[in-house]
Amino acid sequence: MSKRLLILGAGLIFSALLAVLALAGALDDWLAFEAADLVVHFPRAEGPPQLGSADGLGLYLRSLRSEAVRLEGLFHSAEAFLQLDYDPKAQGEVYLFIYPSLEEYQEASGCLICSANVGGFLPIFQDEVAELIRSGEVNPIAVYLTFDSTEYVALHEFTHVLDFSLIPNSPPTFLLEGLASYVGYRLDGVPNEWQLGLSEQFVKLFLEGYGPSLFQDYFARGGYWKFTYEVGASFINFLVARGGWESFLQFYRDLRPPYDQRERLEALFQRHYGAGLSELEAEWKQALAEVEVTANARAAYEFKLDQVLARYIFLRPLLADPERAEELFEAARTLIEGRFDEAAGAALREYLSDRENLLATAATTARALRYSEYLQSYVQDYHRDRPELIQAFEAEFAKLPRLYAARAFEDFASLYWELVQTYVTWRD
Repeated sequence: MSKRLLILGAGLIFSALLAVLALAGALDDWLAFEAADLVVHFPRAEGPPQLGSADGLGLYLRSLRSEAVRLEGLFHSAEAFLQLDYDPKAQGEVYLFIYPSLEEYQEASGCLICSANVGGFLPIFQDEVAELIRSGEVNPIAVYLTFDSTEYVALHEFTHVLDFSLIPNSPPTFLLEGLASYVGYRLDGVPNEWQLGLSEQFVKLFLEGYGPSLFQDYFARGGYWKFTYEVGASFINFLVARGGWESFLQFYRDLRPPYDQRERLEALFQRHYGAGLSELEAEWKQALAEVEVTANARAAYEFKLDQVLARYIFLRPLLADPERAEELFEAARTLIEGRFDEAAGAALREYLSDRENLLATAATTARALRYSEYLQSYVQDYHRDRPELIQAFEAEFAKLPRLYAARAFEDFASLYWELVQTYVTWRD
């Protein structure tokens, strides 16, 4: 492909390498490494200080090549587990973009509440390659990760690529996200009791507190709940234990819309499992009733329910000590890997709950004002079934640009903090 950069890494001299770099074409901000199915892109600007020498640059490029090969291996692991055979000639090569940090990823994507991973459509990030998508050379689904993304994250997103490309059945959301979560849990090398086991405990606590119905509350594709991923993975885990992995894959492939015809879905469950959705749901909940909830899992569940990580993301532009907050944030994010540092979580919650930790200057409030666009979208989406609450938020939110224009930075920071504390929380 004329617009793709292919770097072999080993044996390159500095002058020749610079000539190769000039071939980057449309994606001139990225270094791209081509594997069998993936083209892995790394930011061109990133790199160690020794890039001024040919040896240092060659070493750096070899390390990137090694990482691209590792990611390709994860893609093939998901492919084999799902019993699929991806053909880049038919579906297009999968583009993978690795951002240097969570913050830069969020800035580029415009998704300030995304946590280091997302599957999306390529033009959202890279308008320049729309022609490649139309030509069929590139799969229209791209994957966006960061250098810190775990194997679970990569496997989760690769599962979506394989699912959307090879099983275009548009399943209910809890099964769509549940499958990606289940595959990640099974293949990432982290013991299941740390991830899937913790997920099962979360779901048990969630069902005890809120008692959702699979059919009513997780049925619509856009009907995201806070524990959609965990619920889906848990239900799939139950179905696999009941009938085996291959039986579930056949069931999943047979899913077809429209799902508003309950009889159609019931018939599919009956055909594959000898029971309808309601009966299977009752069996699943009975199995969850036997799950033991540990003190660590309960603390992690309450932490996740509290949405303190989302509050950190929105408050970040105003924080007086961002390094300390980031340290606490990264420690608390071990929740993503199935573990939880309760002390770090409590410290982060305390740090964010004290408005004295804000820095109200022209620069910080300008950044927060830009973040406020995403805060508004978040509140509108997350509370979309609560119009009175959204109306109250909008009335206060409208004051922010006026306070900024009046250079009332302290008042701006105080109001912004109150909006985040009030509306970026779990349902009550």
